[in-house]
Amino acid sequence: MTRHVILAYGKETELWRATFAILSFYAWYEGDLADVQTIVFTDRPLFFAPYFEGLPVRFSRLTLVRQERMRGPQQYVHRVKVAIVEQVFQEHPNDNLLFCDSDTFFISKADSLLQRLQADVSFMHVREFTLADAVGIYASFKPANQDEQPRKFIKLIESHSFVIDSQEQHFRKTQYIWNSGVLGMHQSIGNLMPDILALSDAFYKSSGWITAEQIAFSLVLPIKTQVQPSNQYVLHYWGQQQKKFMDGLLGDLDNQLRKLPLSKRLATAKGLTIKWAHMIRLHIAREGALYSLAKGQMKAGVKCAAKVLITSPFDKIFTKDLVSAFRRGITD
Repeated sequence: MTRHVILAYGKETELWRATFAILSFYAWYEGDLADVQTIVFTDRPLFFAPYFEGLPVRFSRLTLVRQERMRGPQQYVHRVKVAIVEQVFQEHPNDNLLFCDSDTFFISKADSLLQRLQADVSFMHVREFTLADAVGIYASFKPANQDEQPRKFIKLIESHSFVIDSQEQHFRKTQYIWNSGVLGMHQSIGNLMPDILALSDAFYKSSGWITAEQIAFSLVLPIKTQVQPSNQYVLHYWGQQQKKFMDGLLGDLDNQLRKLPLSKRLATAKGLTIKWAHMIRLHIAREGALYSLAKGQMKAGVKCAAKVLITSPFDKIFTKDLVSAFRRGITD
């Protein structure tokens, strides 16, 4: 069996994202429902009741006390993800695990992804950049001095070794950070979870880098497995502008799904994944074009703009914004 795990607590927008993420999984799942179970870690299980009737979904209540305990002594918010993954592996040691952030939804056959989970293969969302590259990338962010955290992290791994699965490991700044919006792991990875949790704690304590959790998975999983991207199956709208855009779409989800029988509920959700995936990609291209042109990165900006204009050639607002961004880019 595969345990499909979702973490959703706090703001109602987070709960709507998780609702759609879970429905998208079952909309794209064609296998036996007896072979999968979704576990939702949430502070509001009753919120989800109207949408998951007929699906193998159970809830694990996240009280404020439990959240605080999972955040650990440093109250690191993303530690909660690592803690619940460890818990699920402890409770179900013979099962594979697929964790998805709430701001994700399936866009292709879930069965194909689950079938590819093996002892020597794991999944994260996408490979992003090396630890060394992070210094320059974070230096370009505002407010300034965000490169201090990756610099501290590199200093840590260059001066320390770490124990993983009882073996001493040395990490390098040339290694890649992967996005952890998706974590697909074989049951054998459960034995590594205490080490991943300890590593996440050590990384955050020494560097204060908010990405410590995903770096811990990014560095440990390749030791035992070949890490594969999952973006062909799952769309992850992690950017703040994309989240805001999606939240606007999800606001009408209740009206579209609440009263539908299960088969129509999933069919409707599947249709929305196709429609919304196109809209999100277009939104990302728009944002990329305007950002690149405003920064004077003309080649990247024109490439993104072309994707948008081919799809929406009569978008007057975008065209106007495009001209403004281009002018800023050539005058700054």
